[in-house]
Order: sequence, then C-alpha cells, then structure tokens
Amino acid sequence: MGVLFVHGAGGWVDDQPMADELRTRLGVKVDMPQFPDQDMSAAAWRAELDRQLDSLGPFAVIVGHSFGSSMLLLRMADGWPGHPLPRGLVLAATPYWGSEGWQAEYALPADFTPPAGLPLVFHHCRDDTTVPFDHLARFESLLPGAVVRLHESGGHQFEGRMAAIADDVGSLG
Repeated sequence: MGVLFVHGAGGWVDDQPMADELRTRLGVKVDMPQFPDQDMSAAAWRAELDRQLDSLGPFAVIVGHSFGSSMLLLRMADGWPGHPLPRGLVLAATPYWGSEGWQAEYALPADFTPPAGLPLVFHHCRDDTTVPFDHLARFESLLPGAVVRLHESGGHQFEGRMAAIADDVGSLG
C-alpha cells in the first residue's frame, strides 16, 4: 500500500507532521508533494493532482487535508480518466464550497456522486477554527454513504487524533 497525502492550502510545511505521523503509524511510504500555493485555482490544483495520479499505483489510499480534500473531491467529480481508482479517500477538515458553503469555484456539482464502491471517510474536529464544523454536516447530507468520524478536539491539524486517521487508512490498504 502507498499513501498520497494532499496537503491544505499553503500547508505543505504545516501538514508535514500529519504525514510524518501517518508514516510512523502505518510503516509505509507516504508521499506528500508540494501543491501550488501561488496559484490557488481549482485548475492548477487539478493539474498537479493529475500529475500525481499518473504515478499512483492501484493499491494507493489518498489522504486529503482541508483545501487538498476539497480539491480531491472536485477532481473526482470530473472523473479519474486514465487513472486507477484509489482504494479509498480519507478526508480531514474538508471545506464545503459553494452557495451553501464558501467560494463557488471550488464547489462540487449538485449531482455529485462518488464512483460506486469507492470508500470515503471524513474526519473533522469540533474545535477546528479554520474550517467550521458545520461543513461536515453538509458533506454528510450530500454523501450519505460516506463514513463520518467526529472528534471533540484536535483542531485543524488533528493534534492527538492522527491515530484514528491512520486506522482508517490502514483499513483501506
């Protein structure tokens, strides 16, 4: 199993401890490439995701954090042409964009459905001061088949909560 970690907006440095803890807990390679922080357009992030998906094997699990999670979902809404589906997505502190959330450029289509059989697991901490906790309820409504993990504490960086994320990643691998 390999893991691709898609960090949050401008979070390549801030999210390193999360990726490091996954490496330690899982004992597997966790790739965390640096995504653009100069160009935060959905198109720029999707282009980098495509480059990363090209090198991803069929036994990979993808972990997304914050903005990176939402870009993974947006990329999935466009399909995964020419790329094998991952074994699952584990998404942490995912912002909900659009008319009922934040900026529309990043919004999922109203008719969005993930590929059949692709496990989706959402994690969110109630004390996250970056992505409001109520965004999780919107995803829960939009994607009723997803697994949702609520954490009372841990903040935006999931301090003390990475074991739960690692457990979900490990169960998918």
